[in-house]
Amino acid sequence: MVICKEPAGRLPASVILEVTARCNLACLGCALHGPQRCVDRPTGDMTREVWAPVIAELGAAGHPVALTTHGGGEPLLHPELRDILRHARSFANLEVGFLTNGMLLDASWSEFLVDLGLPWIAVSIDGVDPENHRRLRRGSDLVRIEDNLETLLEIRRRRGDGLPAVRLNMVAYDEIADQRDAYLARWLDRVDVVMVSHYRNPPTSKRWPGVTGHDRKPCGLPWWQAVVAWDGRLALCCEDFNVDHPVGTVGAGGATLADCWNGPELTRVRALHRAGRWDEPPLCRECDTWAEEYLAVTADDAEIGCRVTRSPAQTAYVRLARPAAMECG
Repeated sequence: MVICKEPAGRLPASVILEVTARCNLACLGCALHGPQRCVDRPTGDMTREVWAPVIAELGAAGHPVALTTHGGGEPLLHPELRDILRHARSFANLEVGFLTNGMLLDASWSEFLVDLGLPWIAVSIDGVDPENHRRLRRGSDLVRIEDNLETLLEIRRRRGDGLPAVRLNMVAYDEIADQRDAYLARWLDRVDVVMVSHYRNPPTSKRWPGVTGHDRKPCGLPWWQAVVAWDGRLALCCEDFNVDHPVGTVGAGGATLADCWNGPELTRVRALHRAGRWDEPPLCRECDTWAEEYLAVTADDAEIGCRVTRSPAQTAYVRLARPAAMECG
């Protein structure tokens, strides 16, 4: 696979817009808010002076852009999230979605997201046991989250257009690894995608299972993904949790996203990866996220009716289309 190529046009194909770094939970594996957090940057909400011009610039990109409006915080805490999503949905080339912990995903939010035609939403739910869930995701209430999800699914069912597509993610902590089968049984027939992700204890347990021993290859992230932190700084990539390696700043008084994306620092990192010198950028030296693009394997599993993709980071189960008779069933 050849991924080491110049960006299409002057803007990335994927953008993470961290609308807020604030959160209402403290999850075990979170680098920003968890009990073993390793991030010390300030938290706050992205201002209109940052998000509005970035979205407009992406909307004029001339090619499809996957726009994700989450980062190190809970997006539903942002007081202007409805405006952010409306603005993004006004551009036909932007595929918008976000990950939420589900605590604030009440009926009014579900009505709004379905009415908006949001392409997708992902909800983090770790296992099927409320007590374990509370310990792993401090401040959470699994019963409330599942009730919120059921409401979203019911509203979507009544509207009938299948949007937003609903994805679930479970982190396979040791404490709940034996709940995987029960988790799949509970949700595979209810939502569109179920993901079971490997647990990393930030920042030390960097290596994904199965990556060690493979020949290192260039990482594709500098070619296709931009990450805009809540304060307008661009991180090197999604692994730059603390924005220790900023590549520019957008928003009031800053540069355009295109200027940062084609600027000297990202150009330098791309050149190093192209030359096989990925041990020179400190963040890249021990990172194994590059392996996601080389080691993923996809196959259909007829027994469970899913297309299953296994990668170093996670296993994703995508529900296959069912016959019309079953849908009407």
